[in-house]
Amino acid sequence: MHTEEILKDKGLRVTKPRSIILETIYKLKRPISAEEIYKIIGENNQYLNLSTVYRNLKTLVDKNVLLKNTDLDGVSYFQLNIQAHKHFITCIKCGKKVTIENCPIDEFSHQVEEETGFTVRSHNFEFTGICPDCMKNL
Repeated sequence: MHTEEILKDKGLRVTKPRSIILETIYKLKRPISAEEIYKIIGENNQYLNLSTVYRNLKTLVDKNVLLKNTDLDGVSYFQLNIQAHKHFITCIKCGKKVTIENCPIDEFSHQVEEETGFTVRSHNFEFTGICPDCMKNL
């Protein structure tokens, strides 16, 4: 991934924190929270503290570089704003998240665009359930 091109294309300055955040999200290939980003790269990185992570995530969402989805627990998760965005299912017992490989809403989004004339930029869709490990303990 060329973070420099992505940032410049959106009219953003290329900074070390933005590049590190984007690279981390890209490598994980799943939605990630600001706190997780900070735990992965911020604690031992002179360029990032938690407020820097939050500030940069907001800018990247505002410029449509990232998508932001807020879980039922109020935690926001971020992923790259690309055609193949992902949704996930969350275990209501242990909090484990598993990525769903395709978007069950894509077809419906096109229908909404046709009916309303809007251009859909993003959507939130969430599954919850009980993971196999937690089911064993019930």
